[in-house]
Amino acid sequence: MSVKSLRRLIFLVVLILFTVSPLSVTTTTGQLILTDLNGVKIALYYGDPSSSASSRTALQFMFSWMNATVDILDASDIKYGNLDGYDIVVIPGGWAGTYNMELAGTGITEIRNFVRDGGAFFGVCAGAYFGCDKIRWEGEVLEYQMDLFEGYGIGPVEEIAIWPNFAMTEIIINHSSSIIDFSGEPSNHSVMYYGGPWFNITDKEGIHSVATYKANNESAMIAFEYEDGRVFLSGPHPEWEEGSDRDNSSWENGFDDEGSEWNMMLSVAIWLVDGHATNTETTSKSSETAPPPNLLGVSLILIGSFGIAIVIIYVEKGPK
Repeated sequence: MSVKSLRRLIFLVVLILFTVSPLSVTTTTGQLILTDLNGVKIALYYGDPSSSASSRTALQFMFSWMNATVDILDASDIKYGNLDGYDIVVIPGGWAGTYNMELAGTGITEIRNFVRDGGAFFGVCAGAYFGCDKIRWEGEVLEYQMDLFEGYGIGPVEEIAIWPNFAMTEIIINHSSSIIDFSGEPSNHSVMYYGGPWFNITDKEGIHSVATYKANNESAMIAFEYEDGRVFLSGPHPEWEEGSDRDNSSWENGFDDEGSEWNMMLSVAIWLVDGHATNTETTSKSSETAPPPNLLGVSLILIGSFGIAIVIIYVEKGPK
């Protein structure tokens, strides 16, 4: 082979090495990690005068703090199919029996279909009762229509407060939860209780107890999948900030929750929309994990380049 031909061959080999090197250096692509609810749309139910204004307001401020877009929808909005385009429907505290009357028929069907098709449901206190199949209230059994949780919501929890009284109560966080990461949470939270349920999950497959009442060791918060969607139900009120006025409610007067539950609720909300949300592609606080280099590929390129350099030196200094 002539020197000219050899030089051409060396140039071709170098060109090929540098062309394929990006494929050798990286073997994985970036992964989007959701850190807040930027881009997530929330439909917050307004059932005037049944829904608690304080609970609804606190939920609006809490989800806004998470960077979600929060819209207020009433029964007519839901019955006319206006849940399209939302990621989570949120039902606040208030009176579940009135929710059932306001949303009877079409409204309940719209919410159930919304969750079934990949949406999420977040219910607090009365909103949690509303999501149950059956209610046991002061010993009386009531049949509800939503049926997301095919079990009993039972209240009030008289070990905490006899209705219509309310009190701060302690909930124990399930750090071993297999569905929601609570690794950054303390072992317990002090949270406001105002007549909400505990959930009987005995023999219920796929229902995860994510927090229990210390008062009776029963499930205070549960999470589960419902067909293609996800559901979170809470007996107590994690949206109220008893030690702060950032929820724009009056519960900070005379109470102290010894810390906020909003970070815990952010973990819950991220789980609710993870892989399901329709708007999370614009999440500005998401971080992109840089792929690690393929060290073997880098080593081979360096060795190959070194060998080619030796050949070039030999050709240039060898017999002409």
